Amino acid sequence: MKKKALKLSIASIGILECINRYIDSYVVKRESKPNVKYYKWENGNICYTMNGKGQPLLLIHDLNVFSSEKDWSEIVKRLSQKYKVYTIDLPGCGRSDKPAITYTNYFYVQAITDFIKTIIQEKTNVVVSGCSSSFVLMADSLTPNLIDEIYMINPPSFASLNRQPGKYSKGLKTLLGLPVIGRTCYYIATNRTNTEYYLSEKCFFNPFHMKQCHVKAAYQASHDRKGKGKYLLASLEGNYLNVDITKALKSRKGKTVLIIGEKESGSAEISAEYSKIRENLIIYTIKNTKHLPQLEMPEDVCNLIQIDS
Repeated sequence: MKKKALKLSIASIGILECINRYIDSYVVKRESKPNVKYYKWENGNICYTMNGKGQPLLLIHDLNVFSSEKDWSEIVKRLSQKYKVYTIDLPGCGRSDKPAITYTNYFYVQAITDFIKTIIQEKTNVVVSGCSSSFVLMADSLTPNLIDEIYMINPPSFASLNRQPGKYSKGLKTLLGLPVIGRTCYYIATNRTNTEYYLSEKCFFNPFHMKQCHVKAAYQASHDRKGKGKYLLASLEGNYLNVDITKALKSRKGKTVLIIGEKESGSAEISAEYSKIRENLIIYTIKNTKHLPQLEMPEDVCNLIQIDS
């Protein structure tokens, strides 16, 4: 009986691995572009692009497995008429390397700091989306003369950044870390249906603004590197990237701008708590948008950055 159970288990794992490999081969790789480059960082290659001339402007996407530099695809061309625009795929995301590690806030602080020092090589303005706002603020706090102006699009609430790893998060991290079963669970979480749901329900107020190219980019971002995005997912779900940013926000010397999607969940509360910590915080609200106004209302976002900078 035990031998039959063992054989069945081995067969099941073999079937799952075949499915995983089929998914890997099925995902259409992104087309190569001449301006796509790689920064050989000490912890893995970081994919980035550079467009335009002028004052440097670094665009940093939200930190999740569906995100990549494609989150800025609707505004790069316009911004590059005025700035030298850099976009990156953060480590663990998109086309960048996805090391099998526990991701932390400081890991990304180091990545952004090294990227600016090595590639941009001068003080830069930064537009950052979602959870990535936390490590941009920390990088600015820890390294003087690194960042000038910061534009945060829908940053996380302080409460969400105070959550700590627990038994559930450790268990989830162990599950996703399993070679075959972990990759299968990750592929279920990032399948085409869940990708479309994430974008239509979480990111766009008007689902008709969501294009198929947005869905394709998000799906490919989560599947590049053969499921290794599971390590970032485990770290995010496990609250390993959270950090208290209130001191960094309060002590920051440069201009800080908050861009809020009107229909983003908790947007009013987030605006209030950020402005309470930083009295001279500039806040703009973009009507009829949720989490990704740079894709839903790109002209409005461009206007705010260009007029206010």
